[in-house]
Amino acid sequence: MRLQLQTPEAERPAGVFDDAVKSGDWATAATSLAKLAVPTTKLHPLTRDQLRLLQDAVIRARALLGGVGRVLQIAIAVELQGKGVPAAKIAAGTAFGKLETKVDEKIDGDKAIGSWYTYKIKIVFTPDLAVVDAEEIAFIQTVRLVETTSGCNTDPEQTNQKRQTPSATSVDRRSGKKQGWYGMKDDATGSTQLSAWKKSAPALPATMRDCSSWNQPNTTWQFETMVVCRCGADAGKVYGVVTWGFTVDADLKLTEQTPTVTNKQSTEATAAVQNWNNQAASSASDRNAPSQLSLPALS
Repeated sequence: MRLQLQTPEAERPAGVFDDAVKSGDWATAATSLAKLAVPTTKLHPLTRDQLRLLQDAVIRARALLGGVGRVLQIAIAVELQGKGVPAAKIAAGTAFGKLETKVDEKIDGDKAIGSWYTYKIKIVFTPDLAVVDAEEIAFIQTVRLVETTSGCNTDPEQTNQKRQTPSATSVDRRSGKKQGWYGMKDDATGSTQLSAWKKSAPALPATMRDCSSWNQPNTTWQFETMVVCRCGADAGKVYGVVTWGFTVDADLKLTEQTPTVTNKQSTEATAAVQNWNNQAASSASDRNAPSQLSLPALS
């Protein structure tokens, strides 16, 4: 007689998915969902917010999931529409407004003549006033600048190194700046890098510009740019995220990482913001600036 052992429900893809949803482990939820014969049956019980978080996890796992990931994205889009989300707001990053990304310039470096490589990007967010409750909207950006092979941090900013995560990610601000908001001056006004959206001038979108340039070879540059309510009832709410970057080889040639949009920030970005706040609460000698200000908790 041959005995057939039954796999416990918690160890099956369906059980793993259910447990992952309960614990908020959306990366595991995405991979376990991809293993189900009929994954759509698991989508209907999810709320809109849960579907958005699952949508993000599927997008981040696209290299692992392959064609199945594209099928899951379509299924999630159909479920969102079935829950009353307008077609124009189904794609990631569209729930709270229009998020646009434009790469303005990509220039390789040249060791022979000593020229640096350069990468310029612009991100624009126009809020949907019917769904946001903000007085001001700006950007928080994280950076991970490492040697490509070893993964060792190559960021020259010492205060960045003091607040980096174990994976070498940190809030992207130069030493001496007290504001954690990208491109913001110490007096909370804008700059050539930042134009915050303000309720007092609603026709002007939130805009940020980044120009990354150096002569360091064999590096990987990874950025996560979060559109965040700075002031108002939504303070700390993330309205959309753009993940972007590039690698540089030994000859200073750039290879772009195609910008990707998600609804919410990664766990790595959340940790980097918490590290910024921990740094702001630390001794003055360890801060980015003596009067370093905390950022809001992200939601």
